Amino acid sequence: LSTLYWFTIEFGICKENGEEKAYGSGLLSSYGELQECLTEKTKKKQFIPEDAAMQEYDMANQQEIYFVAENFGDAIKKMMEWTLRAIKKPFTLHYDASTE
Repeated sequence: LSTLYWFTIEFGICKENGEEKAYGSGLLSSYGELQECLTEKTKKKQFIPEDAAMQEYDMANQQEIYFVAENFGDAIKKMMEWTLRAIKKPFTLHYDASTE
């Protein structure tokens, strides 16, 4: 779960009208990485929680890979589905769109 946090909340990229936009706080607070992450030079994969959860990362350097969500709705749906499959504890995930 912490790795998914890393690749979404910290270093997430999401498409808006077909254009990639950074939303992760780690990207938004690093001018150099923000500029580079949106270029074709960087390695990007479609956001699939199972893949992102297993991806290794280095918190001391720029990321070698980013996960791109098609849109926020798709990312939320995939996260909710993943939690139902992957977390085997009494746990519920609730998204309240009014708190966006």
